[in-house]
Amino acid sequence: MMSKCLQTTVFYVGKKLPERFKNRLVRDLAWVIASPPLVSGSFTQTHWWDNKECLNEFDDCLTALLALDKNPEPLLIHINEVKCCRLGLRFEAFISFWLSSVSPNYKLLAQNIQLNEFVDGQKRTIGEVDFIIEELKSGKIIHLEVAVKFYLGTAPYTDLYRWFGTNLNDQLGRKLDHLKQHQTQLLINYSDKISYSIDERHCIIKGRLFYPEDQKTAPKGIAKNHLRGRYLFQQEDSIPSKLILLEKMEWLAEFTPKDISGHTIQNDFSKSKRSHCYAEIINNTEFQRIFCLPKTFQFPLPP
Repeated sequence: MMSKCLQTTVFYVGKKLPERFKNRLVRDLAWVIASPPLVSGSFTQTHWWDNKECLNEFDDCLTALLALDKNPEPLLIHINEVKCCRLGLRFEAFISFWLSSVSPNYKLLAQNIQLNEFVDGQKRTIGEVDFIIEELKSGKIIHLEVAVKFYLGTAPYTDLYRWFGTNLNDQLGRKLDHLKQHQTQLLINYSDKISYSIDERHCIIKGRLFYPEDQKTAPKGIAKNHLRGRYLFQQEDSIPSKLILLEKMEWLAEFTPKDISGHTIQNDFSKSKRSHCYAEIINNTEFQRIFCLPKTFQFPLPP
């Protein structure tokens, strides 16, 4: 019999999604908890969660997740109430539901706290704190920052600043700088702006990095077990024959055969003038995520 930890590893770390969850929203929530972070370690007095912590937390949440899968209405109501018009906001909504309604280890105390100060009589926004949580076992009060990001890399691949989002102004290096130097430091620099006494600062960043075909070199400092995808251009001959176009809100959990049956297989990419994310389907199973870029797409030149 496999150990609890090994069962979880088989359950998630492979390319298949946890198919034990029938409801798509619950699978997305499971992905938010269990998927490996892009970055882990300790930076600027902040602890960045690693894969083991995410899997352990998922193990502890599994009973609640299975119950939620039988009655997903509370999660559906929560997501609809947030009115998530952007993927980042939807991700935060899943995080808040996890912390408030699923986790046996944490209690959600506050979220989206805007920090302001007055300069020459004018209000200035300093920043916004994502979450304040309590670790129930220790009683520690934690400032938690979260993010979900998807980046495509170009040479030199070890350079964090040569990985770009669908908005080319969004760079992996700049995002990590902002998290390390600003977001996670807000309540060190402005501790008087909230009523909580913070014991620790944590950060969780999830997502996926997309590589060109046959390229395996990861950017410096990225977790070894991060989620990977592939990108290619419209004119390339290696475009797979069975792809499902994904809406941005579908970028989280992998597709199950039931998800696949509700989508149309794409096979003509020549006319699209935008970058799109797809799920490659093999034997009615999602094999990998792929970004297909238009022929005119160009990465910005190095500075």
